[in-house]
Amino acid sequence: MKSKIITLLLFSLLLSSCQNSMLKNIPEFSFTTIEGENISSDSIRGDATVICVWATWCGDCIREIPELNDLSSKYAGNDCVNFIALSDEDESTVRKSLSRFPFNFKHVVNSKSYSDQLITGVTKHFPQVIVINGDLNVVFEVTENKNKIFEVLDSHIAEIIN
Repeated sequence: MKSKIITLLLFSLLLSSCQNSMLKNIPEFSFTTIEGENISSDSIRGDATVICVWATWCGDCIREIPELNDLSSKYAGNDCVNFIALSDEDESTVRKSLSRFPFNFKHVVNSKSYSDQLITGVTKHFPQVIVINGDLNVVFEVTENKNKIFEVLDSHIAEIIN
């Protein structure tokens, strides 16, 4: 009986770590991207924003890049939609990976102290994709995604900007 209860509790914890967000809104931020652009929570306020927390060594992160690029291409002409990628790694490591796997988001490196604040589950997982609305509230979040995400992200963006 005890083992069943422990198993049930562990399963519940696991489910809650992958579920839609416990995080209600993102913390304020101010970054300079590796492209030299300054972005802050104030500069994206009022917009739809997709934030991807990723790592160059993460196979699921690399697998998601083409879909995320398609999404950013769809909204390339829309100034009300932002795409930000956060990596805990250094600029040289990220640039080397981007030369092999182009990723059309604005890239912030050495972002561990900030990305740790975005943890919505029991532990930090990669990739983590968050959609936030113009009030900086999390409207969708997924970690360790194994499924296609273009359509679900697109629908959340459309809800925000329409």
